[in-house]
Amino acid sequence: MSAQPFDPARDHRITHKEAVSLVRNFHARAEAGAHRASAFNRSAFEQLLAQPGAAGIRIYRAQHEDGSPTMVMVAVDANGVDLNSPEATYIQNSHDCPPFCAGSSLSAGL
Repeated sequence: MSAQPFDPARDHRITHKEAVSLVRNFHARAEAGAHRASAFNRSAFEQLLAQPGAAGIRIYRAQHEDGSPTMVMVAVDANGVDLNSPEATYIQNSHDCPPFCAGSSLSAGL
């Protein structure tokens, strides 16, 4: 976890090897059938970033009333503050893995 301030110019890229290692580290400790990933359409990111003042996106781990896991995305400003208002756009309705894991190459073996 980082204590660094939000940097809207930060380069978030990592290598393929790092990505595979990070995902496999999580999966090695996850319970069978546990939520492993969420896929969102491109338009979800575009909608968030089209908001005035949006400089990035924060992704929250969240939970439905029935206890099933999900993710909620919200845009953040250049200071890393959520654009949190009744008029803001919030994104949640993802394709979760499981059950929608086909094509998930970082999750090989699920």
